[in-house]
Amino acid sequence: MSEHFAALRKAQLLRDFTDVGVRILAEAAQKRTVGRSTYAFRAGEPSNGLHFIARGTLNLLPRDGSQAIGEVTVGDSLGGLSLLLGGEHLVSAFATTDVELITLARPAFDAMKTQKPGAATKLELALSRDLIERMREAKGPLREFLSWQVSKRAT
Repeated sequence: MSEHFAALRKAQLLRDFTDVGVRILAEAAQKRTVGRSTYAFRAGEPSNGLHFIARGTLNLLPRDGSQAIGEVTVGDSLGGLSLLLGGEHLVSAFATTDVELITLARPAFDAMKTQKPGAATKLELALSRDLIERMREAKGPLREFLSWQVSKRAT
């Protein structure tokens, strides 16, 4: 558990969490190792939770498997929207090094909502803030599309 705590403490998403909040998440999370040159997950597969990169680097690949569109490493996270809404992975994650993930699975998050509602709510707010930051950073047509999608759902 202390190993999980140390990894989660580095997560940018959890920057506003107290040590107590991070410990609650660490207790609910599971470690998963992904070997170099293998996929952590592929686009289209069901997403099972929020993943924090504790060690290593993942390249993010579009559904068609063409050139990498990004890279995530220690302190980054993936799968936040899927934790909240369910669904599938929109991109594939390919390990360029050995990778260690700390994963908060959806069932564990659902249990946390009942057992530790304050921590669950704080995580939901952090994920919402992260989505807003990403939308603000998006450029051109992507930003317009995301804004349109959000406004379409609000009506």
